[in-house]
Amino acid sequence: MEIKTKFWIENRGEVVLGGGKTELLLTIDRLGSIQRAADAFGMSYRHAWGVIKKIEQRAGFKMVETKLGGKEGGGAQLTPKAKAFVQRADSLFKELQAVAEKRVRQKFQKGSF
Repeated sequence: MEIKTKFWIENRGEVVLGGGKTELLLTIDRLGSIQRAADAFGMSYRHAWGVIKKIEQRAGFKMVETKLGGKEGGGAQLTPKAKAFVQRADSLFKELQAVAEKRVRQKFQKGSF
């Protein structure tokens, strides 16, 4: 048996960040590109940009800094504030998942039901 959980952060009843959004932002930062991150998630650039804008609006601060293309090429990265926020949220989500899994093992040990 497995337990499935989802955790997210809300602001005024609207989802700011959850597992998928966290992964998208971390992938943008890792790959340095919204387009490459969108491709990795099987979504369009436009959809990814819309997700970013919603996160920024709900969080109340800028998440992604972009650099226009040219000879050196464009790019994107998380703002310092966003990087700290997203990394903390990701760490918290993983800790909460580990606690949930541990409690399930304790409650449903083999032969206990």
